[in-house]
Amino acid sequence: EVGGGSVTRINPVVDQLMAGVTGVYGGGTMLKNAGDVALLPTSLLQASLLPVLMSHLAEDFANRQYALIRKTVIKALLSVGAILLAASALLYAVRYPLLRLIFLHGKMDAAGVDRMAHLLPYHLIGLAPFGALLVLARAHVATKNGAIMISMGIFNATSNLAFNVILSAFLGLEGLALSTSCVHTAVAIVFWFRFERRLKQLRTA
Repeated sequence: EVGGGSVTRINPVVDQLMAGVTGVYGGGTMLKNAGDVALLPTSLLQASLLPVLMSHLAEDFANRQYALIRKTVIKALLSVGAILLAASALLYAVRYPLLRLIFLHGKMDAAGVDRMAHLLPYHLIGLAPFGALLVLARAHVATKNGAIMISMGIFNATSNLAFNVILSAFLGLEGLALSTSCVHTAVAIVFWFRFERRLKQLRTA
């Protein structure tokens, strides 16, 4: 898990370099700040729901309750997805006053804040998939499948680079924000299929 996380640490560096290529003054800072605001709801989930989920999954794994693990993960995906979709809608609705309240001071001018408000929806597209990714990552760790994290980290990093190159060519800075959302979605999908494979292996072991 640590190895996979270490690999994905290259993503922010790549994003910042690509933001510089777009030629938007302060583009890297705006991209990072908008992304941090978009992911704020997941911080609350990681501090509350996800540790409890991990505990239940680990206990079910110890008891070989594989059907229950799958049921619990699906329920968690539906719950987290609903919560984060609602949070996305709320953040989208209040993005202009919220970002002005947070960032309209110091060196950030009104034009920069408005550009961040324009970037935020592209990040919000990936909010629910990112939540799904967090749930599924814990499901793999709870079922002693943490070894896949390095390969998933490599997939994450290479996908990020590919999406950055393609989408920034068409959408510029907004394309980089959308790229992050696409990566979250792709990783969540692959995590799910590998989770199903893991459960199949456990049942036939």
